[in-house]
Amino acid sequence: MMPAQNTTQREGGFVLGFVILMLFAISVMSATGYLVVSNEFSMSKHASESSEAVAVARAGLERFVAEQIGVVGDSVSYAIGDGIALVTTTRLSARDSLTDVYYVQSEASVSDVFTTNAPTQRTVGAYALHHRRPLAHHAQMLISEREIEVESSFWGYGQVHGIDSSTVADCPGGGATSITAAIALNQVDERSLVNGAPDSEIWANYQAMYDSIALRWDVLQDPDFPVEFEDQMPNFAALPADSFPVIRYNGNQYFSNSHDGRGLLIVTGEYDAWTSFDWEGIILAGSVDYRIYGDIRGMLVGGLDRANPGSKVEVRGGNFYYSCNVYAANESLSYLSLIENSVFEVN
Repeated sequence: MMPAQNTTQREGGFVLGFVILMLFAISVMSATGYLVVSNEFSMSKHASESSEAVAVARAGLERFVAEQIGVVGDSVSYAIGDGIALVTTTRLSARDSLTDVYYVQSEASVSDVFTTNAPTQRTVGAYALHHRRPLAHHAQMLISEREIEVESSFWGYGQVHGIDSSTVADCPGGGATSITAAIALNQVDERSLVNGAPDSEIWANYQAMYDSIALRWDVLQDPDFPVEFEDQMPNFAALPADSFPVIRYNGNQYFSNSHDGRGLLIVTGEYDAWTSFDWEGIILAGSVDYRIYGDIRGMLVGGLDRANPGSKVEVRGGNFYYSCNVYAANESLSYLSLIENSVFEVN
């Protein structure tokens, strides 16, 4: 009987060992499976975060270029989705007297609750043109779809001068070459003093006028386009003397001496001014009233939305070309544009 018992014990020991071996194998397989799944999850999550980081970097780059106005800043950061985009700029060279070439880089960091100490980082770069003075100096007064009638009367003495009233003592580049005094699409009636080189021009159509200014009117009047002052004048006494801010009035606006100032003035509706109004810089208007009073020492571009009522504009104020004021106001409107097909991933 003893041998049978030993056999049973041996068989029991074999079964126990086999069970332990199987349990060990199952444990190893489970651990291996967990590691595989965990690695695949981590790889998938990393790939997802990497794609999101690229998207955040591109979004930061595009937002910076779209919102850039005036002097190009050195750096700015945006919170986008689950990440942060840090955009930096480097001026590379001057393409010409009015355009600079910039390198713009956007570095994105994306993290979640599991990777807060090691966020995923991706960087994209691009080359862009900085249009420092985008508005061309075609004429002191450029109005589409209207006859311009410059006249003197009891209410005002109209003048339009394309001869530069600035000098080199006022700013570098002052005393510039004379430009056309007035441009209209139908007729310029010179009842009073109109001086320029030439005095006046007639352009073929609205599109020719619009294309010449090299500005996107739909963008400038868009409420989402950022400006420094909206529907109000700043306290100019609190601004530096060389500050020419961008100011936008939405809709029709009447201007009197309470609106006197300087800078780039955008009027999305109809521009109307009284004799006491005094402006230094550039005025861009969707349309203009049939009579223009006040003094403009810079430039006026009207009729940008093609909605000009009436058949003519009577000019009864002093309109003089001051290149220094135009330079300063124009630079306040400078903008970036990406060079086509120049966006690339740095890492």
